[in-house]
Amino acid sequence: MTEERYGIRVWIAYAVVSVVWGSTYLAIRVGVVEMPPFWMAGVRLVTAGVILLAIALASGRRLPREASAWGWLVLTGVLILGFALGGMFWAEQHLESGLAALLACVSPILMALYGSLGPRGERLTPRIVIGLLIGLAGVAILVDPGWAHMDGAVPYVAVGVILAGSNAWSGGSVLAKRKLTAVSPLLSSAIHSLAGGIFLLLVDLVLRGGSIPAAPGRAWVALAYLTLFGSVIAYSAYLYLVTHMAPARAGTYTYINPVIAVLLGTLILNEAITWRIVLGGVVILGGLALVRRARLRPRGALLVEEPAA
Repeated sequence: MTEERYGIRVWIAYAVVSVVWGSTYLAIRVGVVEMPPFWMAGVRLVTAGVILLAIALASGRRLPREASAWGWLVLTGVLILGFALGGMFWAEQHLESGLAALLACVSPILMALYGSLGPRGERLTPRIVIGLLIGLAGVAILVDPGWAHMDGAVPYVAVGVILAGSNAWSGGSVLAKRKLTAVSPLLSSAIHSLAGGIFLLLVDLVLRGGSIPAAPGRAWVALAYLTLFGSVIAYSAYLYLVTHMAPARAGTYTYINPVIAVLLGTLILNEAITWRIVLGGVVILGGLALVRRARLRPRGALLVEEPAA
């Protein structure tokens, strides 16, 4: 099966991944205004994990038998989804959705850095180093000194939480790529979702007792959208996309996601598009473009999944 033969299906999958993963930041922002962030993220991940696991088993995938594989699956699931996604849900209580989406774009850049570590690491080229520095400069532009006169240190902490989560996502993704080559992507995603979701529900249990929140209908709609569209439908479209489209072209969805997030935040939540948002976003995406061009040149290079929220 080739991209030319299945053009319509491929571009539908591309549109789903670009738009849906870009819209998840808006849904998170809507939901965490009314729901506890770790509970909401945990329920989303566990529900999606059960659905994805059922799909994986029904399609003939087999669970790994080695204890080491399960250990790596749980560890990387907690890092990639527990820390990173849980941190994103918490941070969006204090940051606008478009800003959060742009900050999350540093993950693929950091992944190139972590991928260079260790004896099996990929070569860290000058292009990647420059892209990393440009991406970090974009983050610095996005951070507004005016926050000190508005909400104190809370927005700065939220930015730090997203960046820490990006580090966890990037490091966990590199570990998964090296340690879980024998596990199918669909099965890995299912177990990652379950591991990350259970971890977040345990965190919520410790922090507030784990009770079901009394939230209005729009928060439950946001949770349902994140679970069904963000985790199940969009991820299935992503798997189809990377199977049928050239990696260099498929990877361009990572430039569309934050644009969708910023536009939806502005149109639906009246989030402001400031010069910092525009300039910082352009700089970060420019750094990401440099890193992706460097990483996608080798034959057979694997497309690294963006930290879709």
